[in-house]
Amino acid sequence: MLVARGVRELNLIAEDTNQFGSDWGEADGRRLSDFLRALEGLEGLRWIRLLYCYPSYFSDDLVGEIARNPKVVKYIDIPLQHMDASVLQRMRRPGAAATAALLERLRAQIPGLALRTTFICGFPGETEAEHRTLVKEARRFGFERGGAFAYSPEDGTPAADLPSQLDDEVKQARKDELVSLFQMRSEEWAEAQVGSILRVMVDRMDGTDAVGRTEFDAIDIDGTVRIPTMPLAPGTVVRARIVAADGLDLIAEVVR
Repeated sequence: MLVARGVRELNLIAEDTNQFGSDWGEADGRRLSDFLRALEGLEGLRWIRLLYCYPSYFSDDLVGEIARNPKVVKYIDIPLQHMDASVLQRMRRPGAAATAALLERLRAQIPGLALRTTFICGFPGETEAEHRTLVKEARRFGFERGGAFAYSPEDGTPAADLPSQLDDEVKQARKDELVSLFQMRSEEWAEAQVGSILRVMVDRMDGTDAVGRTEFDAIDIDGTVRIPTMPLAPGTVVRARIVAADGLDLIAEVVR
């Protein structure tokens, strides 16, 4: 129904998106990979984007479907929260070794993949050494997109009662370091696209310029592509040559 009304991109998001279907029980084996295959058959739908995927639930079938399905953009959002083993254990998150192995598997099996993640800085008890591990691993895996937040205690959560709560100034400084790292990486990615031809979906017109995104950019949170003096209807997907980078954003021209 959405596609019949003109929707050209579906963003799939849930608390753990890639657990889709697991609550149906063993008698019903349909999972997210099956859903993606079904969505592929919708005429008029151009892009499917996976947001908020939990790192523990990437089956071989799902990874293979992301790589194979031409409508699934090669962009995955995985909020990892941290990458130091001790901090992840205190957060009750998947371990650091399993997380690193997953990222390596996704990079190897999905060519051209853009990864987005989110980190929490200043979790209770986080030492300077643990923060340095997070920074080192974030740099090593080269996330194309990312965000960071300073930890904020919430009443009723286990973490709020943990000892060694950090000062706000420390949390903010660590967050700022991660944000700067992500911005630098995103700008490097944008510069590397100059001269290449990418698919661009138009979101809106700004005067006489079409403004849209590559498949590696989620709407409202990532970069944009501006195509000067080119009237195009929202939802149009064009092949565009990237002619310049402007920070996180790109300037392009339509390839005829």
